Amino acid sequence: MRVSICIPTYDNDGSYLPLIKKNLESCISQDYHNYEIVVSDHSPGDNVKNLILSLKSDNIKYIKNIDNVGYPAHNTNNAILNSSGDFIKIMNQDDYFNSDSVLTNMMELTKTHKWVLNGFNHLRYGTDIYYNPIIPRIDGDGKGLLDGINTIGCPSVCLIPKGELIDVDVTYMIDCELWYRLFVKYGDPGVVNDHNIIIVMGEHNLSTKLSNDRESMIQQDKQYCYKKYNL
Repeated sequence: MRVSICIPTYDNDGSYLPLIKKNLESCISQDYHNYEIVVSDHSPGDNVKNLILSLKSDNIKYIKNIDNVGYPAHNTNNAILNSSGDFIKIMNQDDYFNSDSVLTNMMELTKTHKWVLNGFNHLRYGTDIYYNPIIPRIDGDGKGLLDGINTIGCPSVCLIPKGELIDVDVTYMIDCELWYRLFVKYGDPGVVNDHNIIIVMGEHNLSTKLSNDRESMIQQDKQYCYKKYNL
């Protein structure tokens, strides 16, 4: 089974390139070899493209995306729509694998589950400080996700079937809506019980930048999701 690692990028005048490079290198080093890396790039220049060329990997497909610039959900979907895998491994540009066997371990669970989650650890940007390791879980009927109670994590922790996209009508809780949708459609996920996906946290994160509008956006998303799922 083929895996498409889908990475939406925006280089922020080159300042995010070290994060993107770390991510790509961790993908290239995976010991599961039936994969492709699909990079959908919102950056105005060619920094990301040149970085990819320097890595000299035949497994990376680069796409310049000039549509809906500034909206990561659209950029993620563009990567997914240009992928060829049976499964999609979303990776935010600033996150990375901390083990060469992450894809192997996640794909092993696709033998018994339609979608898979992996445990993760947080890394404080610009430091060597790891904190708050988490194993994803779904509580009860999962409806707490639609209240913004995210017990799973960001999209970087998932492996999902081809054909599932980010709902671009959700403004803040895009991960929570995705998790609930997959749970309702496919049942319980497989869960890899380690912390080998690293989520990099800092002022550069979109969630941090949107923190002042967080509550109003969550309320808006809750109304939309409750209507979508007839709750």
